Amino acid sequence: MNIRLSSFKRDHGLKELLSPDTSEFWHTDDNLPHFVKLSFSKRTYIDHIQLTLSYFKDDSYTPEKLDVFAGDTTDSMEKIFSLSLFEPEGAVLLMVKSSVFYIYVVIAANHQEGRDSHIRHLKVIATNNEEVIPNLY
Repeated sequence: MNIRLSSFKRDHGLKELLSPDTSEFWHTDDNLPHFVKLSFSKRTYIDHIQLTLSYFKDDSYTPEKLDVFAGDTTDSMEKIFSLSLFEPEGAVLLMVKSSVFYIYVVIAANHQEGRDSHIRHLKVIATNNEEVIPNLY
């Protein structure tokens, strides 16, 4: 699995997003929408994506509306669902339950009309509750 981020501030990128230490986080550095693009070398069944969010710590940097897209090619992506959040604290599960080559998680809005976003952890879960480990090169 490869992961691409729409933007990030120095020392708040992919390494921090994947860290289980929730004092570390991905911090975007551009205008909305923000995104995490996941790609797989072969069609892969994804049960869910787990995001760790903290409205208590992040306030207006906390995502409020997420759109999730999936598909077999970048040209065939379809929105599989949208999710509205109210002051989330802890794990947020994005139920994919599909075999795909690509998944895009799009942050469409933040709380209090914030511009940048914080996500404190991301984990991708496949069949049998196994975590999909990203390529970090």
